[in-house]
Amino acid sequence: MNLSSRMQPLRLYYSMLPCRQMLPKYTKHRGILKPFKIELPSKHFSTSKHLYSDYYKVLGVSKTADQKEIKKAYYQLAKKHHPDSNKDDPNASKKFQEVSEAYEVLGDDDKRAQFDTYGTAGEQFGMGGGGGHQGGFSSNIDPEELFRTIFGDKGSPFGNFSNSSQGGGGGAEQFDFGPKEYHVNLTFQQAAQGVNKDMYVSIMDTCNKCKGNGSEAGSKPERCPSCNGTGMETVSTGPFMMRSTCRRCSGKGAYNKNPCGECRGVGQTQQRRKISVPVPAGIEDGQTVRMPVKSKEVFITFRVEKSEYFTRKGADVYTEASISLAQSALGGSVRVQGISEDINIQIPAGTSSHTRMRMSGKGIKKVSGYGHGDHYINIKIQPPKTLTDKQAAVLKVFAELETNTPGTVMGLTYQVGGKKVVMEDKDGMVADIREALDDTAESTEGGKSG
Repeated sequence: MNLSSRMQPLRLYYSMLPCRQMLPKYTKHRGILKPFKIELPSKHFSTSKHLYSDYYKVLGVSKTADQKEIKKAYYQLAKKHHPDSNKDDPNASKKFQEVSEAYEVLGDDDKRAQFDTYGTAGEQFGMGGGGGHQGGFSSNIDPEELFRTIFGDKGSPFGNFSNSSQGGGGGAEQFDFGPKEYHVNLTFQQAAQGVNKDMYVSIMDTCNKCKGNGSEAGSKPERCPSCNGTGMETVSTGPFMMRSTCRRCSGKGAYNKNPCGECRGVGQTQQRRKISVPVPAGIEDGQTVRMPVKSKEVFITFRVEKSEYFTRKGADVYTEASISLAQSALGGSVRVQGISEDINIQIPAGTSSHTRMRMSGKGIKKVSGYGHGDHYINIKIQPPKTLTDKQAAVLKVFAELETNTPGTVMGLTYQVGGKKVVMEDKDGMVADIREALDDTAESTEGGKSG
């Protein structure tokens, strides 16, 4: 058998290797040709199946999300798709691997910056070992180990969130995503005047049984055997070595051999608390306040209903008030609803429609300053929709006497000289009113002459 035929199996073996342009076809040892042997990591996953994934969509976060939001989204999805919780779902492992890959990129500032620069183009995130662009990304981290390394608890697929003790009682520290946000609904009047609202919140607080030390009565924490009291451990994941917080003692250097039965050695428990929220007068829709609850705090965001009567602009409020024709012409007063009490408004004689009146200091209290806003009232003249015969007769006589009518009046005609006269007086009421007015005028003139 010649050398060419002997090399044929080597060529076949070599053609199946990745990145063959960067590897020798064979090595020479003591004059004997031997195939080049490659050692691959025994446990890894590759991003080659997800070259065109949008990692932000995979985790369900926006491109402006901070690391806390990214970590929270990763935990929720990883817990949802973990193979141990979805044994009947053949696709669970693939989904779990995908969200782990997305977090590995977005959870690292350098890799995230590279991903943001090149978008979702797969070439920039191809296998970094051969043929990929410079600075390409390849992953050799086991998704299971990644999840446990971040969230602790080696014995549970759900990390610290499982609330389970490990290895004889070393409770894992609860992961805290920061202060929780709650929403409180308010009516317009409650927001304007202020009110106390009772509500329930859930917080992580010191365990009531062990007072926070995590041990049963009569026992105390011992030096952690996993990290030898240093609080740090080294995790080997294929060719990588990662130094992270000890998963048994959560970085404390000590663990509880006899953990508290209520908090399982954590020292904290989820507690439901009733609080009374003092809503400041003048709070606006969407505003948030920080509320201390024992050693923790929560954020309260207010949702204020809109009023059908008031229109609010900052600390000022706007309303409308209707007056009659007589009030408009002769003057008078009208009572309107205010923020804290009813207000009497004086209407000057000859007030026209859409006149705006300002009631100084009768608006809403200023939350970030001193004093109150103003209450603006828009006056509208409300004409009568129906008239009695007497009212109609009086208005017709008034129309005859009116000198500045801009146009015509229904039921009246113009005589020579521009005098207006009622066209039809079926019951004679208009004539009676004219006669009464004439008699009054004559008696007044007679009295003045005498």
